[in-house]
Amino acid sequence: MFRILSATAFAVSLIVLSSASSQPNEARLRFEVYKGKDKQFWWRLKSSNGEIIATCGQGCKVAADTVPGIMLVQKVASDDSMVFETYLDDQKQTRWRLKSANGQTIATCTDGFKSKADAEKAIATIREHAARAEVAEVRH
Repeated sequence: MFRILSATAFAVSLIVLSSASSQPNEARLRFEVYKGKDKQFWWRLKSSNGEIIATCGQGCKVAADTVPGIMLVQKVASDDSMVFETYLDDQKQTRWRLKSANGQTIATCTDGFKSKADAEKAIATIREHAARAEVAEVRH
């Protein structure tokens, strides 16, 4: 079950983060905030087909603490200080990670790609559409 985040701590952030976007269905992205088995709050970015295309690097004690990471990903297209790095994993698949100017990993891909071109397409989708992605909290 999903619900739009409504905690007081999110009120202002949601005005910025969540919108009824005019994106075409195939480009609609959604940030989901959820509580993991470790009792930490995490976020993931999903495509319109439900595929997880990005995850955060660390959990947070309260849901509101996920907002800064989401906001960083949302502004990636307009902030040249953040860099997507691509690399080969142990299975020789291309992966990406998003790093801030101070070198901190903000987001990573969940699965490897068969080619660097495929990884770059995923990066382009995030750059183009993450700013308008809605934010929802997942309740189990």
